[in-house]
Amino acid sequence: MMGEQPESVERPGDRRYRYLPALTWSLLALLVIYFLVWFIFCRPSTEERLEVASFAEALHEIPREYVEPVDHAALYQAAMKGMIAGLKDKYTWYLSQRQLARLREETKGEFGGIGVVLSATDTLPVVEEVIKDGPAAKAGIEAGDVLTTLDGEDVKGLPLEKLSSVIRGKPGTTLTLEATRGSKAEKLTFTVIREIIRVPDVKSEMLADGIGLVRVMAFDENAADDMRSALAELVKTGLKGLIIDVRGNPGGLVKQATEICDMFLNSGRIISLKGRDARPEPPVDATRGVVVPDTVPIVVLVDHGTASASEILSGALQANGRATVVGTGTVGKGAVTGILALPDGSGVVMTVAHYELAGGEVIQEKGIKPDVAVGELPSPPKGLEPAKAQEWYREQREKARKEQLDRAVAILKEKLAK
Repeated sequence: MMGEQPESVERPGDRRYRYLPALTWSLLALLVIYFLVWFIFCRPSTEERLEVASFAEALHEIPREYVEPVDHAALYQAAMKGMIAGLKDKYTWYLSQRQLARLREETKGEFGGIGVVLSATDTLPVVEEVIKDGPAAKAGIEAGDVLTTLDGEDVKGLPLEKLSSVIRGKPGTTLTLEATRGSKAEKLTFTVIREIIRVPDVKSEMLADGIGLVRVMAFDENAADDMRSALAELVKTGLKGLIIDVRGNPGGLVKQATEICDMFLNSGRIISLKGRDARPEPPVDATRGVVVPDTVPIVVLVDHGTASASEILSGALQANGRATVVGTGTVGKGAVTGILALPDGSGVVMTVAHYELAGGEVIQEKGIKPDVAVGELPSPPKGLEPAKAQEWYREQREKARKEQLDRAVAILKEKLAK
């Protein structure tokens, strides 16, 4: 009929846009709720905002107004280090941009370095091993050399972790080391050019009578893979007893340590973590399936330089009755550290949790107590000159390490004879 309006037909596109206003209002409501929650629960307090503003103003005005010229960057880093020092935690420290980059390279197992393995003493670090054909070897550094300075900075009492961050750096850069050598403390200076170093995390060899020896150098990203390969090769060549050497190992990645523990345990608790306010984290338990059969006895060698991830490995195997621990008491670092990356590229290595071993054993500040105590160093004779004291220490340390290894071999032979 003329004059009638045609019937309205709804197209698919119209149905889609019908809900657009409601969806828009819903999104706006969610944004309002989000900002309200942030304002109430997350927004810094007035006091905190005043503190941040005061710090910023001081950092800005001091270099401008102080009577002597002031390096702005140095002032900022000093303020950060001072804040971290207020925590009074020896496992928490500030990292510059360069130091943080080095640390990240370090955990990957590839880094710019000089190719040495160091051990700590109560005073100065000693070169334990020089990697063949590495920069240090080319420069003439030898095992037994005692480091005194790095780029002119005194290294006395410097922890191994911090010492490593100084030694490692961008490939092609130069590092100047001063050291003493021998009983006469001959003073030497070395100029070393850093290179990309790939240090195997695990070294292994087969000793006599089917006893295998694996030395864990570090717990970097490749540690578990390197250990698995080393163990498979030893098992294939007739492994009867195993020695795991973590002496002088300062630790590394917790995940690598727990994965290695799982290669020897079919069941049992490896570690339990507790964060802030004793909040429990999911425990780490062993899963069924091992690389080394249960019939193979194990001895773990430890000393006063065994720390962190090394203590997880030795402590977990001891607590689960899988290994006999031989040596001296360990460091007692039951702290798990994480990295807080800051917007300017610097960062903070910070304690984020503590861990317990199987049975609830806490090792923080206590360390692992060996089943068989061997190799405790005697006190040095009184009146020794520093050079002679270092030489005495090296001799005693080598003697102790040999005694520890010999005792480990004897224990395994006794177990295998039963």
